[in-house]
Amino acid sequence: MPIRKQFNIVRLIVIGIKLYGFHRLLRSKKTLGMLFVLPAAVVLVLVFVYPLVYNVDLSFSEWRLAVGEEKHYVGLNNYSYNFSDPLFHKVLKNTLVFTALSVPLEVVIGLGLALLISRKIRGRSIFLAILILPMMVAPVIVGLTWRWLYAWEYGLINPLIGVFGVGSINWLADPSIAMFSVIIADVWAMAPFVFLFCYAGLRMVPRERYESAEIDGVSSWQKFRYITLPSIKGILMIAILIRAMDAFTKLFDVVYTLTGGGPAYATEVLPVYTYRVALVFFRLGRGASIALITLLVTIVMISIIWKMTKR
Repeated sequence: MPIRKQFNIVRLIVIGIKLYGFHRLLRSKKTLGMLFVLPAAVVLVLVFVYPLVYNVDLSFSEWRLAVGEEKHYVGLNNYSYNFSDPLFHKVLKNTLVFTALSVPLEVVIGLGLALLISRKIRGRSIFLAILILPMMVAPVIVGLTWRWLYAWEYGLINPLIGVFGVGSINWLADPSIAMFSVIIADVWAMAPFVFLFCYAGLRMVPRERYESAEIDGVSSWQKFRYITLPSIKGILMIAILIRAMDAFTKLFDVVYTLTGGGPAYATEVLPVYTYRVALVFFRLGRGASIALITLLVTIVMISIIWKMTKR
């Protein structure tokens, strides 16, 4: 038999063995599961891991595009500058204050509305649709709408409070109340989010528990404390964590369209400040370091909230 023909036979045997091994590999449930997960893993690496690694690398460098400066590494200079910058301290404080005030308000209002709507009331479907509506509005539209409502000359809020003898208030131009004005707008938009979670949780609580409690003569407060709250604690905790992360890291659209971070940086929060440093002043290294600090503070804050809510 010619050597060439023998070589071709060997090649066919090797290919057959490989195909048989690949077929057996595909029949393995573990391998098949990994193949299904692989596309999502690739997307995760491209969308999250690579940008994070690049951002970390960028945070240790200085790269000022506005003056045509080449990228060069400066070590921890960006971080040391941020921690010694009074404006960064103010922005961080503003973000923490906003989160600490808006999230509890949204939880109280959302839970209260859920308790109210979960009762047997006429027209509940209509009330549900109305209550969820603000959550569906785009954040930019929320900011523009409340900017119009707060307007000194033509807004609706000042004439409304004027009925009660209160003088006109410069809601967005007064540094002492501008942050509270932003909080009101955010609570209006996002309390329905917490309401939706709480309402879904309340619908899953077995009615038999309440009926047994009523037979035992338990008060409404005791039913809420010992039946309702423990039953929806898990889903309420998820809503709190999501809202805390959103309030701390995604508060750009409403603030930027409502106040632009003013007056006098009274409503400047970390997302707006990061945008301003990185994409207005083109200090990409500093912007990357601020973004990473925001991420680390968010992780610490969420860990604290998690431990508090698990008690």
